[in-house]
Amino acid sequence: MGKKRRYITGLDGIRAIAVIMVLAYHLKLALFKSGFLGVTVFFVLSGYLITGILISEVEEEGTIDLKNFWLRRIRRLVPAVMSMAVVIIFVSAVVNRVIFTKGCKDFLASVLGFNNWWQIFNKVSYFEAAGVPSPFTHCWSLAIETQFYLIYPLILLGIYKLAKSRGEGRAKRGLLFAGVTLLLAMISVILMIVLFDPQQDASRVYYGTDTRAFSLLFGALLAILWDYRMVPRRLSASVNMVLGSVSFAVLLVMTIAINGSSNFWYRGGEFVGTILTVLVIYTVLGRKTWLSRFLSNPVLKWIGDRSYSIYLWHYPIILLISKGIKASWWITLIEIVLSVVLAELSYRFIETPIRHGIIGEYLNILRSRPKSRQEKKRQVQVARRSLKVMAGTFVLTVSLILCMIFVPKKNALDTLQKREAKAKETGKMTEEQLAKQKANGSESGDTICTADLTDDEILEGLNLLLIGDSIAVDVTDDFYEMFPNSVSDTKIGRITSLGKQVLDSYIDEKKWEGEGVIFASLSNSPINGELEAIREKIGKDMPLFLTTVRIPHDTFEEESNSKIKKFVEENDHTYLIDWYAASEGHDEYFDADDTHLLPAGAKAYAKCIKEAVLAAYKKENIEIPKSRLSSGADTSTDSSNASSTDSNTDSSNDNHTDTSTE
Repeated sequence: MGKKRRYITGLDGIRAIAVIMVLAYHLKLALFKSGFLGVTVFFVLSGYLITGILISEVEEEGTIDLKNFWLRRIRRLVPAVMSMAVVIIFVSAVVNRVIFTKGCKDFLASVLGFNNWWQIFNKVSYFEAAGVPSPFTHCWSLAIETQFYLIYPLILLGIYKLAKSRGEGRAKRGLLFAGVTLLLAMISVILMIVLFDPQQDASRVYYGTDTRAFSLLFGALLAILWDYRMVPRRLSASVNMVLGSVSFAVLLVMTIAINGSSNFWYRGGEFVGTILTVLVIYTVLGRKTWLSRFLSNPVLKWIGDRSYSIYLWHYPIILLISKGIKASWWITLIEIVLSVVLAELSYRFIETPIRHGIIGEYLNILRSRPKSRQEKKRQVQVARRSLKVMAGTFVLTVSLILCMIFVPKKNALDTLQKREAKAKETGKMTEEQLAKQKANGSESGDTICTADLTDDEILEGLNLLLIGDSIAVDVTDDFYEMFPNSVSDTKIGRITSLGKQVLDSYIDEKKWEGEGVIFASLSNSPINGELEAIREKIGKDMPLFLTTVRIPHDTFEEESNSKIKKFVEENDHTYLIDWYAASEGHDEYFDADDTHLLPAGAKAYAKCIKEAVLAAYKKENIEIPKSRLSSGADTSTDSSNASSTDSNTDSSNDNHTDTSTE
């Protein structure tokens, strides 16, 4: 192990700012629209600190003691995340079975450092706002750091061995370290840009070690440039102050001003945030300025010391207390206080003792035979401290085992498994419906106006295309019962931007020809021009139905509903299905996540669709093939039936019909 590096308190302040960003983001505080950038700051700082340690060791010792390095990393990371995970599993088993079930599924992946790839391979969307996520979702970043700690030391050691074998001096080795690290970092940047598809869920890019490693690698590059004196260590006071201040200010402005759902982050935004963080760290390492003094203040230092623990505890606490919903100020305050208190307990009684080798000390004492009174006293002190840590760990572990064995989680499991099974079933139903339509071939040339049909005949005769997300999955059975000649294409985790892609496939590839589109894929991401694109694709005359959303777990609910209503008001042949209004005050409609639907909710949702469709098509007067009607209706249909309406049909001539139910 190399010599101990100079302790820079300003780096603790950077940690503090990073964890404050992330905490504010998960608390859904409007000020930090892109608070997840704090994770990027963590990555850069971790890359810098770890690489500095590795370089120091390899240059002084001629090798890296990988076993010792990895053991130190394990002691630093695993006990804290293990204790957090066990406690959260135990508590959620009592207070929230959905969180408990999801936590059990992700427990091992989170503790063992492969949470990010677990999410990727299981196709779990980071951006699916509909429903309560796993309490360990935030462990994806810890997994990336763990993987970096496993792989990067091997790369450095390999380069060092190669350089030594060729007789390269220290300066040349530094250039090789820097060159390879920069190359890997740029490959990672390019992978993020290339793999990102704005029409696809960005979770693969967001979670991927390959697409996120550049932040760690640029931090590593700074350590190399600094240690091998490839950059000036002391800029002039004015240059240092301006560079640090501007970088820090721009970083904060990006976090505050740019929407977290913006494509900007994947098209260079994360890279810019990384470089700005590198510059901030660089200036803090040099001359003291107002920024370094600010970042070194005792409050930020205290938070920075506990930043890892705060990061671990805050997210599951928020889920358990407010289910991730934007809460009132006093609940938010409780969540902050509880996160900090638990972080302090973890830092004081688990992280610090274990990191400093308390368990090893205890084992050594067990093997030794103290001779002096002082040695015996020391043995007792260490034994007491060790036993506290070990007893706490034992209790937590036993609690976890008991929870997993004895706590009934059948209902929660059933709910999740049923929804996944239902999604597969609806996919098959969609294909069967399309196959049936294709088999029927060209429909009879005889048509009939919807104005001349009864309500039931309108519902039966229409060929509508429903494009939906996991909320609409729950409605599929009721939809097909109500609209037997229509098509429902729904998918768990479908983000809003994918709606246009699905529509394109139906019109351009499947040659779907129907009488209207119901767009209900609006729950998992903000609206960014998708409505205009869909309206243009189907043409100005085809009826388009838009559903409002109820997604209390995300901040864009109000914004999305406002955009939907405005779009309906401003566009002809566009109609509102106001699910938000219809579901207000109906807790019995929703599952434990306050978003997905129970059978009563599915029927209410389907009723919303039905009422909107009937009201619209009695005004639109669309021609539909008579062959779709089992009743054999014709134009002589009794006008009294044709004019029958329910209480929700508006007699006005306004095309922008709001058919929300009470």
